[in-house]
Amino acid sequence: MSNENQNLSWEAWEFKHYPKNLGWYVVLIAVTIMVMAFFIIIQSDIFAAVSLGILALLIIFFSRQKPERVEIDLNSKGVRFGNITYPYKQLKYFWVVHNERHQTINFHTSALLNSVLILELENQDPEEAREFLLQYLPEHSESEATAVQQVMHHLKF
Repeated sequence: MSNENQNLSWEAWEFKHYPKNLGWYVVLIAVTIMVMAFFIIIQSDIFAAVSLGILALLIIFFSRQKPERVEIDLNSKGVRFGNITYPYKQLKYFWVVHNERHQTINFHTSALLNSVLILELENQDPEEAREFLLQYLPEHSESEATAVQQVMHHLKF
């Protein structure tokens, strides 16, 4: 695999999508109203209540987003995810998560915000992707889903 022209490509969903039923939205809105009431009645903090309401609206907006199919390409220059390319110099290390809930390649980037890039593997062989990336990046010993991935899975987000 040391050939500079080799690449590894597959198509996958942008992110893992969890269908949400009416109950999910009812619980979100009920919890939001209760916490907003706490801030208004107990804490007398209108700003916190309004901020929480805006946050709940953003959660509802993003929860309704559907993922698109994107082309993922690992090559000698970097990682391409749809129209975005991450050169290897912007990636610090990677780790593969392969369990019953997640099958992803995670990258720690040099970005200050959103420093973890998560690519769905779907039907791509995780070991083949791992071997390919080892030519260009160090592998982190972590092989578990990130805390955010785990929380988002449980919240179906």
